[in-house]
Amino acid sequence: MAGIQTRLDKLLSTAQAETANVDLFAPITDREECPICMLPLPIVENKITFKTCCGKSICDGCIYKHWMNETKNGIPQHEQKCAFCRQPDPNNDVKAYKKLMKKNNPDAFILMGNRYKQGEGVIQSDTKALEMIIRAAELGKSEAYALIARHYERGTVVEQDESKCQAFYEISAKKRCVQAHRWVALFHAMNGNTQNSMKHLKVAASAGDQVALDGLMEAYKHNSLSCKHNSLSKEDLTQTLRAFQASSNEMKSKDRDDARTAKDNGLW
Repeated sequence: MAGIQTRLDKLLSTAQAETANVDLFAPITDREECPICMLPLPIVENKITFKTCCGKSICDGCIYKHWMNETKNGIPQHEQKCAFCRQPDPNNDVKAYKKLMKKNNPDAFILMGNRYKQGEGVIQSDTKALEMIIRAAELGKSEAYALIARHYERGTVVEQDESKCQAFYEISAKKRCVQAHRWVALFHAMNGNTQNSMKHLKVAASAGDQVALDGLMEAYKHNSLSCKHNSLSKEDLTQTLRAFQASSNEMKSKDRDDARTAKDNGLW
């Protein structure tokens, strides 16, 4: 435990120094892209597939298009190869994750952390799960900082600490993690800071986060306390809606629409 705390303290200190001059509420203008279509990856995780053969996160649109082409060519699904690297899919087993971890793939560490958290294919261990997340953060994965914040928020492995929880959330947000803005918004709302909560929701919604936008719309609709304090004016909401639409359009494609339709109809 002492070793984990030392790593966390060092990680926090280093990250705070790196992001000291970063505006916490700056718009998120650059996002990770699908390596095939080069469009920003969807924010919703179930619309992305992480391939352990190449360590790439690919949007469902490209996965579906590849599946359709392979199927039309008569290739059975169990013989179809990765849409990006054209190698056999190792089916996301523990060995595949560990192979990527040796190459310092941060996403592999996060997903392996999920394995330890749930006890899937490994012995359940919250401590090992946190160690995986810490390594992902050390490798520069912005989402990992928010996941560490959740450990401090819930008191899992580490002691509950609101100050460190907020610090890690804000580092993740400064490193342009859209979900982190949504999560820290909830953290602030639960602690009575509705003004900062709305600010973070506006950043996430402007980047195309539907859940964050729904939260803003609900707050505005019910004339919440934040609205009374003018932290969410009609002009703010209009501007956020325009930014949300622009970001959503950047993530749209015919292939992604086709994939969603196929899923909705149980065809894929």
